Amino acid sequence: MASWLATSAGGRLLAVERPALQETVRRFLGDSLLWMGATADLVDTTAQCMVRARICTTYDTWGRDAAPAGEGTDCPPAELADVDLVVADTAELPFADASIDGVVLHHALDVVADRRSTVREAARVLKPGGRFVVVGFNPLSLWMLSRPLPAFRDLRPLSVPRLSEWLTVLGMTRDARTVYLNYRSALPMALAGDRWRTASAWVNRLQPPLGGAYILAATKRGHGYILQRRNQRQDSRELSPAVLPNATRQAEWIL
Repeated sequence: MASWLATSAGGRLLAVERPALQETVRRFLGDSLLWMGATADLVDTTAQCMVRARICTTYDTWGRDAAPAGEGTDCPPAELADVDLVVADTAELPFADASIDGVVLHHALDVVADRRSTVREAARVLKPGGRFVVVGFNPLSLWMLSRPLPAFRDLRPLSVPRLSEWLTVLGMTRDARTVYLNYRSALPMALAGDRWRTASAWVNRLQPPLGGAYILAATKRGHGYILQRRNQRQDSRELSPAVLPNATRQAEWIL
């Protein structure tokens, strides 16, 4: 993944994501922001956020697990100078419940082994009223044509409808319409020329749900139902349909 992002196609994707992501996260405020990503690319888009501390847990772009500078690694890039780097399993984050004001998942769900646990952990550490942003590849796009490439063979992109269902169960509400980006997807071509630029601008204004990547933003409004495996059947029967319709079906994914 990191090697592909260093290619011209990957650079075009990051260039398209940068302004859209920066506009989305600039409204973050509070004490802390947590960044989880496939790489450390675009962490600097959070520099203008109104938060006191930025935390990054990722497999970084200089080729080793993220760790604080001076602890057996080279110095991190300049854009990470004010970011606290933490080694952590995204399925078991070392943070207290409701302790983070904002969470950004930048292509993290495309590469993690356990996507459900990662989303669940992000929701657990997020404070009520906290902002949650996911950037991911769109499996319902031309991106699928790139699956034979070595960099994408092990990726498991999550669709917007499925992700929206998960967030609803976890007590989150989507803030606005999902932003779709890079309709050229991961194809290794620049598609230069006036006609292509005109067509690209028109498609981006129309925003059909077929872009190669998407940015989804949500806010944690309350507490979702995260049931314990051993008590799944009993707890599901006890949940009132008025509180959580189809509770058994909606809770299955999180276990």
